[in-house]
Amino acid sequence: MSANYKKSFRLYSAWNYQKETEDLDKASEQGWQLVRGGCFSSEFVKNPDVRYRYQLDYGRIEDMGRYIETFREQGWEYINSTFNGWHYFRKLYDPSLPEEAYEIFTDTQSLLEMNNRWAKLALIVGLIFALSAVIFAIRLITHPTLPLLIQFLTSAIEGIVLLRGCFIMRNPASSRSRRGDSVLLAVFFTVIILGAVVNIVLTEQRPFSQTSQQASSIDHPVVDNRWADFKVTYADNYYLDLKFEADAPFTFAVLNDAGEPVYQVTDTHFEEKNIQLKLPKGHYCYSISCTTGFHVECGLE
Repeated sequence: MSANYKKSFRLYSAWNYQKETEDLDKASEQGWQLVRGGCFSSEFVKNPDVRYRYQLDYGRIEDMGRYIETFREQGWEYINSTFNGWHYFRKLYDPSLPEEAYEIFTDTQSLLEMNNRWAKLALIVGLIFALSAVIFAIRLITHPTLPLLIQFLTSAIEGIVLLRGCFIMRNPASSRSRRGDSVLLAVFFTVIILGAVVNIVLTEQRPFSQTSQQASSIDHPVVDNRWADFKVTYADNYYLDLKFEADAPFTFAVLNDAGEPVYQVTDTHFEEKNIQLKLPKGHYCYSISCTTGFHVECGLE
């Protein structure tokens, strides 16, 4: 890589975007000038002969040409825009000018409008995550599983972070000195990625099965017939759907490695869904016993 070019990988929260402009200003003072800003990385070239002050704007722009020209007329040079609606500008630094000359928004109302544009999007997405967390919480009460718990925690954390950011953007007078924002943002993206990966892995490893068996009344009696082996890779709650009909008492059981029943029911007619089984890691199978004709259907998830 050229000594006159570098990439910087840093995360900035949208609600504390001023921290990014401050870092860009410092980099410019050290001779590194921004050529492309980004959500996760920025590109710089070495040029110690100039110094800039940077600013960001947010919004979906219909007439980009007019938008850029409006800022150019105010002395701002357009750099680039990101896919999610942030626009980078810079202005040559003149130490004889007051700091107000480097404010892209010249009045409080303009700043509020920019902040509110991002806050509206954050509010919508944050509420979606919050609603998802509520739905997962309700399902956890009636159907507790490890994947559901991961989904609940992921949605709750994402919703809280975005709603917090929305509050901060709607209250620009509040303190923006938030040293924990970089860590919080890193946690936010880690939760999104790690939560999705863990949830996919745990879901894929669950022993989904759907099977059935039957015998007529003239067949030989079935005693402790073991079938449909399945493997549990991690301890959790699993749910059994079971339905059977028989002409005489019929026994259905879920057996562990040692042949011990972890669930068992005896009846002539039975139908129930979402039977909760707390299964540790191990190998299991179904077992049936009946002296006459029967039909059994079962599924596990």
